[in-house]
Amino acid sequence: MDFPHEIRQFLACRHIVNIAVYTAQDFWAASCFYALDEAVQRLIVLTDRTTRHGRLMLDNPHIVGTISTETTALSAIEGVQFRASANLLQGEEKRQALAIYYHRHPIARLKSADVWALQLEEIKHTSNRRVFAQKTYWYRTAQRD
Repeated sequence: MDFPHEIRQFLACRHIVNIAVYTAQDFWAASCFYALDEAVQRLIVLTDRTTRHGRLMLDNPHIVGTISTETTALSAIEGVQFRASANLLQGEEKRQALAIYYHRHPIARLKSADVWALQLEEIKHTSNRRVFAQKTYWYRTAQRD
C-alpha cells in the first residue's frame, strides 16, 4: 500500500529518525540518519550491530520511532510516529539498500556500518500546516475494527 501524499512528502524531506528499542532486560533510544525506500515503505539506516540499539534490535526487531520538524512556530509543527520491524540486511538486499542510502547521504561512503531496514508497519502523521493537528494514518495491512 502506497503512502498518502502528506506522509510520503514529509518522509522524503527529512533525514533523522529517532527510534526506541527494547528487550525484557534493557531499553534504549537512538537517533540515526535515514534514507527513504518508498518502493517498499521502509527506512534505511546505518548503525553497527555492536551499538546498544543494534544489539537490542537483533534481540527484538519490534521498534517505534518519531521523525519531526524542529521549529518554534506552532503553525509549522509536523511529524510522524511509527511502528516498524528492524531487519539487519545482507547480500544483494544490503547492496540495493546501500545504493539508496549513499544517494541520499554520499558522505556515508567514508565509514562502513551495518545496514538496517526499518520496515514501516504503521504511521501517524500530524501536521499544523493546513489545519491545526491534522492527522493522516497509514497501515501496511488493513486494520480491523
